[in-house]
Amino acid sequence: MYSIEKINIDDKSLNFISIKNKDIELKLLDYGASLVELLVADNKGKRENIILTHENIYDYIENSPYFGATIGRTSGRIANGKFSLNQEEYQLNNNYDMNSGHGGYQGFNKKIWNYKILEGKGETSIIFNYYSKDMEENYPGNLQVYVKYTLRKNKVIIEYYANTDKTTLCNLTNHSYFNLSGNYKKDIKEQYLSIRSDEFLELNENMIPTGKFINVENTPMDFRKSKAIKESLDYDYPQIKLTNGLDHAFLLREFDNAITMVDKQSKRKMEISTTYPCVVIYSYNFPGNEKLKYEKTGKKHDGICFETQYEPDGINHENMNSAILKADEDYYEKTEYKFSII
Repeated sequence: MYSIEKINIDDKSLNFISIKNKDIELKLLDYGASLVELLVADNKGKRENIILTHENIYDYIENSPYFGATIGRTSGRIANGKFSLNQEEYQLNNNYDMNSGHGGYQGFNKKIWNYKILEGKGETSIIFNYYSKDMEENYPGNLQVYVKYTLRKNKVIIEYYANTDKTTLCNLTNHSYFNLSGNYKKDIKEQYLSIRSDEFLELNENMIPTGKFINVENTPMDFRKSKAIKESLDYDYPQIKLTNGLDHAFLLREFDNAITMVDKQSKRKMEISTTYPCVVIYSYNFPGNEKLKYEKTGKKHDGICFETQYEPDGINHENMNSAILKADEDYYEKTEYKFSII
């Protein structure tokens, strides 16, 4: 079941698309192939939004926190915006101080995507597609990208497809901020998180991975057993202090139900499975007084991102996934969110 609303913002003609079933409702925008709202019922059957949403749809044009956006060509930071492919050096636009981040000044979150809707037995999908031209944001190769959102019973599935005519980088993710309390009645610190990860990537002072993998044992980054998120955020630990919270890449040792988040008051439970080897977890450490839906202002730790992806800046580290996509290869990755009541 779906509906479409036409929206005009400045000189842009956009589409606001809703799909729903008896369990879940998704609201998406073709600008940035963005997930705008995700409504899931609590233990009393009350359906509420569990991701941070701008109060004004117009704010998705600038969207500096990247609420719900598709990120590309590459998610995360690239050191100094530089990388080499086939003995050729490329200089990206440095939009994150001295580094390039989340695709540059005009990443995929700033593009109007084409889309089509598919209805099948027991599921509805929206397939967004975008054609990124050679040297857009200084990335080589013409890249054809598809992002498919599927609503199937109690699951939301995001699939990423891409192909290129020239060797390039590709590392796609979604940048939704989750808060299972419902309509973000409280922040995430009292919600519980577990991650099937034994290691995380150390960051330098510029938020770039040093190349060192740190074992989570005896650190606040140990989420192998479920714990309240505040137990990590309130910890006096150099890596936490550096980023003002969580903003780190965790290496996944298991991909099914790799991440579990629970809100014990609403009883909502979210389990994330992914084909990606890594997840960057960001706990909304630097809010910009964003005006959120329900007449609220975004505050520190109001939401948390699970950016499933390849390791950020992997192209510049021999011991990481490079995110290189060759002309004779097809890019495919999937992240699945399953919702239930504890």
